[in-house]
Amino acid sequence: MRIIAVVTAAALLIAVSGAVQAAPFSPIGPSVGTSIQLVATGKKSETVTQKVKRAWKNLVGYKFDVSCPLAGSRTCSETGSSKADAHGKCIAKNFGCWVTDAR
Repeated sequence: MRIIAVVTAAALLIAVSGAVQAAPFSPIGPSVGTSIQLVATGKKSETVTQKVKRAWKNLVGYKFDVSCPLAGSRTCSETGSSKADAHGKCIAKNFGCWVTDAR
């Protein structure tokens, strides 16, 4: 009985430590005809109108710090009739993020 347990344990160790070959998947390499598309990382081009709006908001708007769990942290500048109104606009633009006053 003890021999069967030892042989079973040894067989499981050999099976687990061996290389695994999945049937429908082929190894990734240069010979495989997969197409990988590289995405250029860069800032999107802005129109003149968008640049003017951004400059106006930075000049006369309220600034807030935005912290998102998945996207990290950034700033949000928004105009409004009051600081609470601008704060609400930043919250609406950044749903699910924590919006606080900028320091």
